[in-house]
This record gives sequence, structure tokens and C-alpha cells, in this order.
Amino acid sequence: MLRTTARVLTLTGTTIGLMTLAACGHGRDPAPTKVDALFAQWNQASSPGCGVAVSRNGTVLYEHGYGMANVELGVPITTETILGAASISKQFTAMSILLLAQRGRLSIDDQVNKYVPDWQNRESHVTIRHLLTHTSGLREGFMLLGLAQQNFEENVNDAMVRVLARQRGVNFAPGSEWQYNNGAYNLLGSIVQRVSGQSLRDFAETNIFRPLGMKNSQFRDSRGLIIPHVASGYSIDGTGVHPNSLTGGVVGNDGVYTTPRDLLFWEQNFEDVRVGTPEIVAAMQKPAVLTSGKTTGYGFGLFLGKYRGLRTVEHSGGDSGISSNVVRYPDQKLAIALLCNSDAINPIVLTHQLTDLYLGDVLGAPSGSGSPAVAKVPLKESELAARAGSYHVTSDPGVADLQVSVRDGKLIGHSFYDDGQDFDLIPTDTTHVRAPGPATLEFIPAALGHPPEWRLTGELGSLRGVLQQQAPFQPTAADLRALVGDYRSAEILASYDIVLRDSDLAIQPPGGAEVRLRPLGRDLFACDGFGVLRFLRGTRGDVAGFTMNRSNLRGLRFDRFREVE
Repeated sequence: MLRTTARVLTLTGTTIGLMTLAACGHGRDPAPTKVDALFAQWNQASSPGCGVAVSRNGTVLYEHGYGMANVELGVPITTETILGAASISKQFTAMSILLLAQRGRLSIDDQVNKYVPDWQNRESHVTIRHLLTHTSGLREGFMLLGLAQQNFEENVNDAMVRVLARQRGVNFAPGSEWQYNNGAYNLLGSIVQRVSGQSLRDFAETNIFRPLGMKNSQFRDSRGLIIPHVASGYSIDGTGVHPNSLTGGVVGNDGVYTTPRDLLFWEQNFEDVRVGTPEIVAAMQKPAVLTSGKTTGYGFGLFLGKYRGLRTVEHSGGDSGISSNVVRYPDQKLAIALLCNSDAINPIVLTHQLTDLYLGDVLGAPSGSGSPAVAKVPLKESELAARAGSYHVTSDPGVADLQVSVRDGKLIGHSFYDDGQDFDLIPTDTTHVRAPGPATLEFIPAALGHPPEWRLTGELGSLRGVLQQQAPFQPTAADLRALVGDYRSAEILASYDIVLRDSDLAIQPPGGAEVRLRPLGRDLFACDGFGVLRFLRGTRGDVAGFTMNRSNLRGLRFDRFREVE
């Protein structure tokens, strides 16, 4: 019965859509069986899956559900199934802020401290515009809450405001860099509530969802909120399919539950404005400009890019048991909404495959369609060994690291400062390697006056410029003992112990397991999860504290409270 209903919807939508299709010169839309084939591996009675909808000029061309909304109960995903949108939610938060600005309730160039009176860092001048464009420089709030061992039984949104308000430093000067920041959008959701007097859930319902006919859409701002027809979430690994509890309560950066069809109503609002004004929707789709004059690929809650030569406006999302993407091709008037109830499904790949079906005759050549980079001149063992080592950026404060090792005859990169994941460094000639991104690193051997270096072209995570090799460092027992102690951070209201275990230092978070630290240099240690720790010394050489440094959390200070035996 589900299949019959879906096909009727499909054929009706296709018939209507073809009336405008010929004028656009895009050829015929694909047969439903071709779309079905993309989801075949997920369209199983034992598998989570996806809901998908495609429209052109506001007309639905295809809408269908694949796989199970609830695997245990055998409930299939239908066109009425509600699924989590994860970070797609950000554009609705952005629109909420812009509607308040339109009504004169705030200005997006207001400083955040106007709405958060206990905001401690008044020197950095963080504005609402900075929050909207991911250029605020704020430390990532969810990581701060994790380090503080936040009690997630309390309201996370309120806790986010408090922890961000206590921060005395930023990752970078606001407006000078672009860095994706979930905490910033969570804060925007709280600002909507403080300014409007309504919860973000109620404000969006009244001002966005209801006017657009998005009857199946809402911010899930409470874990206890029951949503009819909502899909369960799942993870998948080598041992099988595992249910995940629904996320809930966190809104602003996340929290919207919806259907693909409802998302198409929202996408059409950018063409036929019913919520907001033409000026507002245009502003959302304008890339932010950094203080350097460089433009970013992000507007207000929207990524602005290209796929195979065509302009795209899109946002993907991912959370526990959720993966999603919604993309619009403004020049072709085509929109694709995809919501999946498993974090093991790649929504970007699927939406690209759908694009290939619907816009194949106007797409450019696939990027990266050639063979993967391979070593034209395989490196000798001695050459591989010469490139291995611990490297750090030469710019201040010099804590961003690149660890290069040799494994099974290959160069492997790793950065504690970034996400702590291994990645291949593929030699393309005797001096250059290809890294993810793509980025290229040129190896400069040691010479009189400087150690070996990697010179980076492009961006490798947060690494930029020149990375210089550090001499191997082996601290003495006395060196390690001098660092042992109880350290406290006033910015996250948490205490961490640095302890000595055998011949290594370890960090002991509150209520968590110890993690061994790897020495990188004098007073410089690292481990996955906590990034790079730089110990600080007073004028007499005594240890005063340390800073914790990751790409999205730089310079978080812990002051030494007492020595620990």
C-alpha cells in the first residue's frame, strides 16, 4: 500500500513538473526505479533508512520513504515519518534572529553582551552577526560543557549560555577567521528566547513553520516531548544495527524534527518569499566577508558552494542516529531534501547521486574524477624516516601540531590539535605529499640554520603555513614531577589533576578515566581528546598552570591550585 501511494504521488508530481521542465531544457526526470536503486541497500526490513523528496519550481517531483522508522517493531519509513534534521536546524534559527531584527527587536550588529549581561569578555566585541556566520571566534561550547562534565539532566541550553559567558578568551579575533561553531548557534537560540519572550520552539512554530504550512516540523526542546510518527535513530557497526536514544532539548544548532516535504516548503520560500522579506532571504545567501577581505562559503545558516559547476545552497546535519542534507540549485529551481535515521548513512553522497539523476544533462565534469594520487617515485625507507617526526606551526603560539610517522611503508599524519584522526600523506614526487582537503605539503630537508620543515599549500584542518620539526624531547623524572598538581579552570568551573604514572604524565578529568600524555617538547604535552597542553611558568620558573589547546578550543587556562603527591 505504501508503494502504491508513493508511486501515485510520484507520477502526479512528475506530470505537473514536466509542464515547466521543457522550458528549462533539463530533459526528462528519472524513472522512480532509478531513484529507488540509490536506496536499495537501506530499503530492507532490518535496516534504518531515509525519507527523500525532490521538487522543481515548488512542485514535488518525487517523495518516498525507504527502510524502517523502527526496526524492532517493523515500522517502515513513509512520506509522513518525522525525522531529525540535526544541523539543518541552523537556518531556522538564523531566520528567527532576522525576523526579530526586521521587527526592530535587535540588530545583528549588536554585541552579545547586550543580551547576556554577565558576559565576561567585553574586549573581543562578539556580535550576533559573528554568531550567524561562524566567525565569532568563540570556543566550542559543547566541548567546554564536556570538559566541565556538564550534568546533561539540566537544561543544556541554559548551561551553554553560562559557560560561554564565563570565557575570558577567544580562538581568534571575531571576524578574522571562519570556524564552524555549534555552541554559537545554540546561543542564538537562547537570544531568540530572551528577546522575544517565547521559546525558540514556539517562535519558530508561530513565525516560520505555521505560515509555510510545515505542519510536521518543530524544535524538540525537551527530551520528554512526544512526537507522533517520529523515527527512531540507529548506529551501524560490524556487530549490527544498534538503536540510539533520540536527541532532544538542545536547540538552535540542532533540534528540528521534520519531513522532507516540509523542508521543500521551506526551500521554496527562498524563491517565493512568504516568511521574511526578499532582503532577508538574500542576506541569508550572501557569503560572509572576513576582516581580511576574504569571503567565506557561508551565509546565515547556509553553505554556499558549487557541485559540478552548478551553484548550491545547502546544509547537512549529523547527530547520534541522524544524518541529513537539504540542497537547492537556485539556477535550476531544483531542491532535494534527505533525512535519514542512521548516522552510518552518508547524506552528501546520496544527494549528489540524486542530483546526477535529475540534473545530469547540465552538470559539469565530476571533480576528482581522475585516479587517486599515487607515488610517482616511491620513497626509500631512509627518505620516509627522514620525514617522520613531530612538527609544529611556526606562528605563535606554535601549539598546532602535525605528527608524521611511518607505518607499513606509508607516511601517516596525525594532529592532536585537530581531530586526532590518522590520515594518509601520499607522495606525489620526491618532495611533495598529498593530504586530505586536498592540501599539498612540500618537504624541506634540514639545512644550516633550520630543522626539517613541511610547507603547506592549501588548508589541512586548521594547519597553515610552515611546520617545523621539533627535536625529540624526553623529560626527566624531575621534569615530570615538577608538573604534577591540581589545576582548576575558572572558565569551566572544573578541576583536573596532572598525575605521574610510571614514567609518564597523565591527565585526570573530574569523574573520568586517566589519559596518558605524550611529551612534544619542554612544557608541551599532548593526547587525543584534550589536544596540546602547554604548561605555564612564573617569573621564578615555577609552574603556574597550563592551557588546553585544540583547533576549536584554544588557550583554555587552568591555574595550579596545589601540588599533588
